[in-house]
Amino acid sequence: MRQIIAIFILFLFTISAHAQTWTNTVSGTITVSTVLSITLSNQAAAPSFATSSDYINGKTTLNYTQVAIKSNVNWIVSVQAQSTYFTPQTQGGSTDMPATVLGFRLNGNVSFTTLTTTSQTLKTGNKGNAAVTGNTYNVDMKFNPGFNYNGGLYSIGMVYTVSQQ
Repeated sequence: MRQIIAIFILFLFTISAHAQTWTNTVSGTITVSTVLSITLSNQAAAPSFATSSDYINGKTTLNYTQVAIKSNVNWIVSVQAQSTYFTPQTQGGSTDMPATVLGFRLNGNVSFTTLTTTSQTLKTGNKGNAAVTGNTYNVDMKFNPGFNYNGGLYSIGMVYTVSQQ
């Protein structure tokens, strides 16, 4: 038994006496894709037109919707109407009320841009998440149908698109 223990101790000593160190490197690659994300929230209710002043002046809704962008590239947001005309939701509504009765602007700007079916620039910005200054902002809407259309409830889709600059 003593011989076995002595051989084992000698074997451990031999292994540790001949230990060496090797170093090697491993390299790898990752793929980072372009990411563009747009979130719309806090959409306000559409205004009601009840007085002649409403029809003469139109109605503005401040902060109609909030836009938040997350992107790893500089971006551009554009807006367009989904269709040329509003769709009446009530019987007797006009079928010829155009998207152009709506205007949009960045909150705080003075003038409105008329909504059309052609994509129009709303805002440009820099890469980053929604917490980056300028990547979250509000859009105001102006509704001005005038006296040309029948009373009723109307709807129209607005398409917000974010793309790389």
